[in-house]
Amino acid sequence: SNIPISCPSDRMDSKNKASANHTSTRFPFCLLLLVFTICNASTELRVKKVGVVIAPGFELLDALGPYETLKEVQNQYYSNIDITERTWGTPTGTKCTDEHGDLLITVELVGHTDASVRSSSGVAMAPEFDLSLDPDGTHFDLLVVGAGVETREVTDYVKRHHESGGSLLTVCTGASIPADLGLLDGHEATTNSLYLTEFRTRFPSVTWVDLTDDTQRRFVRSTPSVTTTAGITAGIDGTLSLVAEWCGWDVAEATRMCLEWPLQLEESISVHGEDTSVV
Repeated sequence: SNIPISCPSDRMDSKNKASANHTSTRFPFCLLLLVFTICNASTELRVKKVGVVIAPGFELLDALGPYETLKEVQNQYYSNIDITERTWGTPTGTKCTDEHGDLLITVELVGHTDASVRSSSGVAMAPEFDLSLDPDGTHFDLLVVGAGVETREVTDYVKRHHESGGSLLTVCTGASIPADLGLLDGHEATTNSLYLTEFRTRFPSVTWVDLTDDTQRRFVRSTPSVTTTAGITAGIDGTLSLVAEWCGWDVAEATRMCLEWPLQLEESISVHGEDTSVV
């Protein structure tokens, strides 16, 4: 990209010949400024934004499991966790990085209002971002949708978000949203095992995978941009898998330890039958 840098000219007329010495000393400084600007631009911290959708009647843990997991990553708890010694407090130098460099993860509760939203359990929470302010659906890199948020407004926003290149993590019966949009047709997906019979009838073009009591597999990478998880707590497993993909296995494992989540991380994720290593 072109970086505008204002430098003294090396061409001198009769008026500035007397200041030749000053010009020649300023010009090397301009070169240093150019190098600094380029280096600073190349190391600019990138941000991956996640929105956890809430709506009236949302399932609390569907939302807060992924939210807490990602908030611990946002706050960089992993940098104080020694995953070998299983101890807290000593800076480890661990960073959230991918092939392009350092990465910051941010997470917010989002909805189509700025007023408090009551969950199915009665606890009310206020969204931190109003989705009506993002009509194109481009603000977030990932949306998390759980049970109880299947409104027309949310479905329409998810459609725009996906069409603009955004990714999706569904928890429990939140899988009905991408299924309604046809995003899971011809693919494997999962949901709360208590709803499998219903979903197989409602969405026959989707291959619904039963993960009942499966402690080894709690989510399905249905497409490169859509991950579906089993019921409620499985949203934590799906979220940790994305953290491993974005930030590396060490960050995800440190986060799992901080949560004291008992289920182990997968070190590879199957997408369309292909294994992609998570390192």
